[in-house]
Amino acid sequence: MLNLTIFSAGSFRHVLNELVTIFKQKNPVEVHLHLAPAGLLRQRLEADEYCDIFISANLQNINILSATKCIYNQQILAFNQLILTTLNTEHYQHRNTLDILFDESLRLATSTPIADPCGDYTWHLFELLEQAYPVSGSLLKQRAMPLVGGENSAVVIPKGEIASKYVLQNNHADMMIGYANYMHKLANENLRFHHFPPEFNIKATYSAAQLSENVITRLFFQFLMSDTAKRIMYQHGFLVE
Repeated sequence: MLNLTIFSAGSFRHVLNELVTIFKQKNPVEVHLHLAPAGLLRQRLEADEYCDIFISANLQNINILSATKCIYNQQILAFNQLILTTLNTEHYQHRNTLDILFDESLRLATSTPIADPCGDYTWHLFELLEQAYPVSGSLLKQRAMPLVGGENSAVVIPKGEIASKYVLQNNHADMMIGYANYMHKLANENLRFHHFPPEFNIKATYSAAQLSENVITRLFFQFLMSDTAKRIMYQHGFLVE
């Protein structure tokens, strides 16, 4: 049986699990999935671990990888956004997103920059806020607790759990910045979602890189760009064009 090795951003795992299931119905292949923050996966690839397809939550990891690895093809797959999540309590009612975010009495959790693209996007958000509200972005960087997404993160998220839910419901923080695509999976978890104003609405770009040139890799890479794949990405909360 043929083998296909995929390194993918963990936030894409629900989409990828469904795509792999569909793909295997027509193609006899053993798929090996490695799911983790894309920055950490890139480091593993730079250390010469084998991979056929790399899916990153930002283009930067693929651009960096291209300096040392042959990339046969690359494609933007989908887009995501950031959202602020809190518990669904009266304390957060009738307050806008920035009011909550700037509240220094609240503990702010984030992903880890460099290791996890979600952390990179969050730091970019802080820089945009700094331009509009001087000092605010710097303070947010100081207050932020990068609890997840790193090689030795302070909080270990159990397999299958969504980070924001676990962090908030276990009292590791009062609010967390994460990806918006998880909202539909957390709709009944007693959480409240706070959208950022349009001018601070970071657009996360998910991209795939083809790292080997065999038949099964080419077939799956083409499948990633199909209408079926786009529909599944949309159903999982991603934005597609």
